[in-house]
Amino acid sequence: MTDFECVECGYGSVKWLGRCPSCSQWDTVVQVSKFAGGGSQETLEDVIVSEPVRLSEVSSETSEKIKSGLKELDRLFGGGFVEGEVILIGGPPGVGKSTLFLQLAGSFSKSGKKVLYISGEENPSQIKIHASRLGIGGENIILMAVSDLTAAEKEIELNSPDVVIVDSIQAVAVPGESGAPGSLKQVKRSTAKLVSVAKNTKCIVFISGQITKEGSIAGPKVLEHMVDAVSYIDILETDLRIITTAKNRFGACGDFLLYKIGSSGLKEHKQPAAGAAQESIAGQAVVCVRTGSRFQAARIQALVSESYFEYPLRRTSGFSRERLLMLSAIASRHMGMKLSSSDIYLNVGGGLKISERSADIGVLAALYSNLAGKAPPAGTIFIGEAGLAGEVSPADDIERRLKFAESNKFSTAVISSKNTAVKSGIKTIRIGKVKELKNIIK
Repeated sequence: MTDFECVECGYGSVKWLGRCPSCSQWDTVVQVSKFAGGGSQETLEDVIVSEPVRLSEVSSETSEKIKSGLKELDRLFGGGFVEGEVILIGGPPGVGKSTLFLQLAGSFSKSGKKVLYISGEENPSQIKIHASRLGIGGENIILMAVSDLTAAEKEIELNSPDVVIVDSIQAVAVPGESGAPGSLKQVKRSTAKLVSVAKNTKCIVFISGQITKEGSIAGPKVLEHMVDAVSYIDILETDLRIITTAKNRFGACGDFLLYKIGSSGLKEHKQPAAGAAQESIAGQAVVCVRTGSRFQAARIQALVSESYFEYPLRRTSGFSRERLLMLSAIASRHMGMKLSSSDIYLNVGGGLKISERSADIGVLAALYSNLAGKAPPAGTIFIGEAGLAGEVSPADDIERRLKFAESNKFSTAVISSKNTAVKSGIKTIRIGKVKELKNIIK
């Protein structure tokens, strides 16, 4: 039994087509052999081999996290890595993925781990030049410049490395499969083979994925559900990189890591904390937000100005525009702030991105502060969610947030009145309605 499939997007057809109706590419539809049962032969090759076992009988000793030696990166992935884990790190070309992978290889090597570095983009001499610039000797690093994943699989079986690094998934392919390296089908098959190898040999596999112009990995995000963890590297400034986690089966998501890139590689960038010692400014409020497994103090900056457009502007950086629209409506209805004819600009300082609602009253405080021209009291942090009825709802884990605020030298925390029985070493101001913020900023 035969079928036809587009090697670029995976579109299936019962007959050959010159142009794929899904991705509009020419000459990409090829014939694929299948079993009579409907399953393709290639999908049966790479499987995870494991005997049935009771959960209560599974040993927990293999669940211990393995440290890479890069402390902040270990923290980002939940304290380390797990045997058999597959990690995808995506980013645009030139963002520093190869540099990060070489530094990872060097750090694992120093701790005595055997590393197999597979590159489909550079030869060993080029990798050596890059590694020398980063100061990586690589006694325990085996280089393999090959695009054939079957050959790489044999090398893994022969040398049993602890860590396998593949740079990049678009540059390797499985022989005998239709499609060139980087095509959708090859990317899926290559990833499936690497996942199978990782689970069966218990080695940790890192995969580099190129981000396309549309902001996805190899077109559709076909890899994210196949791997255990997904992280992205983005450019914040010319030499500043941010790494965020979008998926992590063995740890928390939502955290981030800042690096500065230079001739000696990626180095951790210590971001100035939005602490209590900062000057109190009109239009600025400090909030406490969760980033993964930790808390962070973030500066909310708001600017309300007269609009010269038919439709007033709403611009945000690091904050949801839709959430700002909702909060501006709450401010107009329950705080008497006339915003309908004004442009609103909202910025989260330090390149942070806030998605949780515990920053709501901080946003409202910043808006009112800018409009009234009055700065919030120095050393004050805002923690609470705003409702459509003008009520202030409590944030979760309030005691840990207050402890964090205390350790960062804040003297006062504005929280919801529904946060009862809170033990804290700092002064707390409880409010039940958002309009009460006007009594604090005066």
